[in-house]
Amino acid sequence: FLAALRGPRPPIQFSSPHAVALGPGHLVAVADGAGAAVHVIDLLDRTHVVVFGFGDERLGTPVGVAWVEDGLFVTDAKRGEVIEFDAQGQYRRRFGGSVLRRPVGLTYVAKRNQLYVVDGGAHCLAVFDLSGELVHTIGGPGVEPGLFNYPTHLCCAGDNLLVADSGNFRVQLLDLDGNCKRTIGQKGDGAGDFALPKGVALDSKGHIYVVDAHFENVQVFDAQGQLLMVFGEEGRDLGQFWLPAGLAIDADDRIWLADSGNRRLQVFQYIRTAS
Repeated sequence: FLAALRGPRPPIQFSSPHAVALGPGHLVAVADGAGAAVHVIDLLDRTHVVVFGFGDERLGTPVGVAWVEDGLFVTDAKRGEVIEFDAQGQYRRRFGGSVLRRPVGLTYVAKRNQLYVVDGGAHCLAVFDLSGELVHTIGGPGVEPGLFNYPTHLCCAGDNLLVADSGNFRVQLLDLDGNCKRTIGQKGDGAGDFALPKGVALDSKGHIYVVDAHFENVQVFDAQGQLLMVFGEEGRDLGQFWLPAGLAIDADDRIWLADSGNRRLQVFQYIRTAS
């Protein structure tokens, strides 16, 4: 099922945006889990495509999105698979249904030409080549570094990965083979602590942004894991959040945040200081 809105239209409506990915050109993809849809928005042409499924099949709970050139990969937690569409929302293929329990976040690692998929149900990362074949898995259930407890989101950080290890109240910095290099945060209610870490992203200066869905804020760390600042609070006004989830940062250091409970995206600008 595919619906398109073009030209003058009412504002885009989300049910519960969970993840956002910035694609080629001026494309933005949003996984709307509660709406069982994926939105593809062209900021330049001002067009909006909503993908509800493919053929006679509907999406279940799409919660992750990632672009690979003109391909849009979507993790569907309910269906237990990864589904690829083109930039116009046309179905290409699906994979992972035989190995994934509950796929959630995903990211493309250009250096390996592979997709890294968070499998929250199996407490691990599943690595696929672009043909959809499983290459290997990383981690498993546990509390030691390199193991996970209900991980949710991840992003590529150069030669490393940042993984929101939500049930262990931390973010893990891993190399591409899954070796843990550093952990950030711990359970608590102070600055630099986490209650429910979700989206993770990196800006052009190497700052690490972590969404906390329970604290309703974003915490920003330096590359060594030292807290720099916090922004956001619970509420419905601009700059306030309700159950925030995923985020992405573009080449101009605009921060795109899926404000799930408020059914919207919010965009912030990191102001670069002179070096």
